[in-house]
Order: sequence, then structure tokens, then C-alpha cells
Amino acid sequence: MSQPSAPRIVIVGNVTEDLTPGGAWTAGGPAFYSARVASALGADVTLVSRVPGDYDRGVFEGLRLKALPADRCPRFENTYPDGGLRRQTLHQAGEPIAAGDLPGRLKADAVIAAPVLDELAEFPPIEASVRIAAVQGVLRWAVPGRAVRRAGFAVRQARPLQPPGVIAIFSDEDTEDPHALATALSLRGPTIMTRGARGAWLYRKGSRSDVPAYATNAVDVTGAGDAFVAALAVRLVETGDLVTSCTFASAMGSLAVERVGFMEMPAREDVEARERRGVADGA
Repeated sequence: MSQPSAPRIVIVGNVTEDLTPGGAWTAGGPAFYSARVASALGADVTLVSRVPGDYDRGVFEGLRLKALPADRCPRFENTYPDGGLRRQTLHQAGEPIAAGDLPGRLKADAVIAAPVLDELAEFPPIEASVRIAAVQGVLRWAVPGRAVRRAGFAVRQARPLQPPGVIAIFSDEDTEDPHALATALSLRGPTIMTRGARGAWLYRKGSRSDVPAYATNAVDVTGAGDAFVAALAVRLVETGDLVTSCTFASAMGSLAVERVGFMEMPAREDVEARERRGVADGA
């Protein structure tokens, strides 16, 4: 019997460089983290991003990189004052990715739009049975040298990335009224609001259901939402079941925060073990 082929995942969004406490710049951004997680789960991943010529290409090992030319990439500094919520400062803005910039003949089972800010004006016109928009980036306002803030008019900001049928995902920290945003977006397509250690809520046509949380020993929460997005895409291609896929994604998110960095992501067997443990614990 032949083995099922790996899910083909195309992820579009700019990679970033994030300033570490030690003063070095390291690869980051929603598109990059999602790509690394999807690859760790066995997917065949294509990452489409603007990448400057001097960017460390070694971090893309195991990924198909479709590098669009760029003079610069977005640069951020993340701090956690008094152990609280993340404070993010933009040091350098990136460059837009237009529909016409995308490589031709991209084939995918799932497409993820994962802008870090406002580089995508619309959902990428790539055919796929699963389409997911991680809208966090467009819910943020930023200018170089200033702290990143929540953008106003959240529904208006997010809608261009969510044509009918596209799954929208964001965090409850991304907007002043996350319930109102989730309700509005859910009229166009399933919408998921992640809630950190409390799991997530799945909205469909205004109705809300719970996605379970899993006990975790959080070390670094950077990229947890991106891990959720990638795991959801992979599992949804495999099963076609949104509820099952959300549970799998929640387990992945709980594992991702237990690691520092991006090169050693949780493997599929780790996620499946966390799912089993969570059920046993009544999560």
C-alpha cells in the first residue's frame, strides 16, 4: 500500500529579523514560524517571502523558499516588561507582496496568508482546498522607532484577507473587542480566536464553541499562535474535520511554548501524545 503524500502547504508573508536580548538579529515572523512548524509535522512547505540578499539562508533548511527580491526586511524588538504582555517595537519596515509578485504554478493543498504587518493587500490567489488567513499582522499599527499598537477598525482591516470561505485566525490580544471581530468575520468563514493557556474559541456564523486547552510549562510564547495556524492547516488537509484539526492545533501550540527558538519544533508524535494526555487530564 502506498503512503499518503505529504500535505503541500504554501505560506505567504514576510520573514523578519527579531532583536534578541543579547543584541543579535534572529529570523522570525508569522510566515517563518508557521513554515517551520508545518515542516516539522511532515508537510511539503513552500514559503513565499521577500528576503534581502544578506539574510541567513541557513534558517530555511527543509523548506522550499520562493524568495522575492527585497532591499530590507521588517525588524522588531520584543520585550516583556515585568513578565507581562509582549511589548514590540518596529525598528525597520518591510516591503509589500502583491498578487502579481507571486511565483506562477504554485500547487497547494493549503494556503496560509501570514503577514507580519500590512504587506498583503489581499488573500493570495492560489488554488487550494484549505485557505487560512492569520490576520494578526493587519490588526497592528506600526511605524519605525515606535511601539507596535493595535490598529483601529479591526473588521475593516481584516476583511481583505478573508474572502468568503477562508478561515480567519487571530489572538484575543490582537484587538480591543475580539468577540465582536470574531463574530463579524465568522459570517464570511470559520473564525478562530486563540486564547493562550485558555485554549481557543471557534466561531461559525456567529455561534461559538470551545477548543480545549492543554496544560503546559511555558518557556517562550513567541510563535505559539503561528504554531496553531500551521498545525491546523496540516491536520485539516489530512482529515477535512475542522473541530478535530483545532484540537490538534491547540496541542501543538501548548508544546511550542515549551521550547526556545525555531529549529527544534515538536514532532507529530509529540503532538499526538499531548492530545492523549490532555483528554486523560480532562483538558
